[in-house]
Amino acid sequence: MKKLYHTGIFMILCIVAVSCKKEEKVEIVTLSKAGEEFYFGEKVKVWAGTQGGNNTTVSYKWTATGGTFDGWRTQNLFENLWIAPVKAGEYTVTAKADLDGKTSERSTTMRVTKYFFDEFQSRFTFDGNGWSTSDVVDAPVKVINADPLKSTIEITANTVNKTAIIKRDLNLAELKIPFSLSTRLGWKSFFRADQPIIVSIFFQQPRTHTDYPFMREIRWEYWPTVDPATKDNFQLRYETFTPSSGISKFSVAGAVLPAPQTLINPIKGRNPIFRSGDGVEKTLAFAIDANNIFTAYVDGNLWVTSDGIKKWLDYCKANYPGFEDPVGLRFQIAYPGKANTTEKGTLGVINSLYINNDGTIVK
Repeated sequence: MKKLYHTGIFMILCIVAVSCKKEEKVEIVTLSKAGEEFYFGEKVKVWAGTQGGNNTTVSYKWTATGGTFDGWRTQNLFENLWIAPVKAGEYTVTAKADLDGKTSERSTTMRVTKYFFDEFQSRFTFDGNGWSTSDVVDAPVKVINADPLKSTIEITANTVNKTAIIKRDLNLAELKIPFSLSTRLGWKSFFRADQPIIVSIFFQQPRTHTDYPFMREIRWEYWPTVDPATKDNFQLRYETFTPSSGISKFSVAGAVLPAPQTLINPIKGRNPIFRSGDGVEKTLAFAIDANNIFTAYVDGNLWVTSDGIKKWLDYCKANYPGFEDPVGLRFQIAYPGKANTTEKGTLGVINSLYINNDGTIVK
């Protein structure tokens, strides 16, 4: 009798266990994302927090109203990599968890706002997302803060007579006119005397008529420690390049088209707005609007308006059949290298970069 009693208890426990297993549920309680605002083509980590089951028993299905996901390897996992579309807007990413036919789903809104921006708040800034350096011996230093105004990237120009360059490829989506960019930057601790900081945007060589001249660079230089009462402390110009002849030409006053004309006359001059000392950041911004008019801003204030690029583009379109509009290739900042092996290296600081291609101007 006692044996039958124990057998009965065992059977009841088995029935309860089976019944509990059948009742096991799955629920996505959180759906997280790495950030709140994203740029064109940005790869964004998204992940689900789930109750019930485990990583081996629960499968996931990811969908989105815009953009794509990075490869098949993550499609069935609790985390995925969403690639933002190349158009501003709000998109919905949804994760659906499945445990033996029982499902739960949750969605989150992904805001895509700009062609590109970086406030250097990520620890992964240089982990394969487009930023790189050249002629920099030591790795860039990330100064990360919850306040974007206090997050920066620092690079030390410690190579003799070579500019230290930090750059970002513009290859996630085509950057055509109209476009606008703004960067906030400066220096601290040491800056090589009588040398400039150089902010540039480079453009692609045309894909078809590769022998045609094209605008290769817009270059803005300023000398932060030079006294404008005694020396020139800025230079603003653009460069054209003709692949068939290998000839490069920068803006000069009185140039005859198709040679590049001036954006400001004189292209090099003196202005106290460019004076900046240790720890002082300046915002430099420039744009080419839908009419090909160039504008430049310093600390949010309009400094230059020019039709120099418009005249050059008009000339090329009239004289070179099938002439292609400029397409951005790379954004770049250069700090002056050391004068000699014993000199300290200039310490450059970059606070932010914003690029728009929707016709609005960032200052």
